[in-house]
Amino acid sequence: MSWSGCGWPLRHTISCVHLPRKLCTLTSISEVSRYQETIKKSRFVGIAAPAHGVKAAEEFLSSYSDPKATHNCFAWRLADGTTRSSGDGEPSGTAGPPILAAIERARMHGVVVLVHRFFGGVKLGTGGLVRAYGGVASRCLESATRTELTSLESLVCRFEPGDTGPVFAALAAFGPEAPNSTDLLETGSLCVEVQVPAHVVPSLTHGLKRATGGRVELLRKGAG
Repeated sequence: MSWSGCGWPLRHTISCVHLPRKLCTLTSISEVSRYQETIKKSRFVGIAAPAHGVKAAEEFLSSYSDPKATHNCFAWRLADGTTRSSGDGEPSGTAGPPILAAIERARMHGVVVLVHRFFGGVKLGTGGLVRAYGGVASRCLESATRTELTSLESLVCRFEPGDTGPVFAALAAFGPEAPNSTDLLETGSLCVEVQVPAHVVPSLTHGLKRATGGRVELLRKGAG
């Protein structure tokens, strides 16, 4: 018995119409960037770095947080859209969220930004803190070297021949790498392996299920 690249018993392989190659690219930064500014006697130091996952972001924060700072506030936004922020004791909503908003305005992913504040004796007020943290984060990102970040994930799609049109239309809409062939399984089902940007996997899954009335089976390659 032969097996398809998708992992199911294979009858034979047939040629496949190529899909458009329109990979979704994300913008990130290529290296650590710094910016500092004194605002009403408080010194703010912004440090931005690439973060390819939660572990990388946490390691950056552990390495770069300054125990001498009054506050170490941060935010991150990963390639899959996951976000987190912390105000480290500043009034609610005045530090972490403005830093995250700066990342989102810059349309960046895979980035973590840490802002130290060394209190200078003058209170800034709620609005002043929002402007200070958000502004320092924005200018830190503006000074960073940008790079394209494309995180691809291999997916296996199994479907019935009658769903070929809807399946390929849904795949094309989300811009996967084109499969070179379609496997015809012993069950009569069809199977393709595609690569898509990791951040579109949830939307693609929803789109395929909706297009086929839930009949499609979509697995990450290697999953049981």
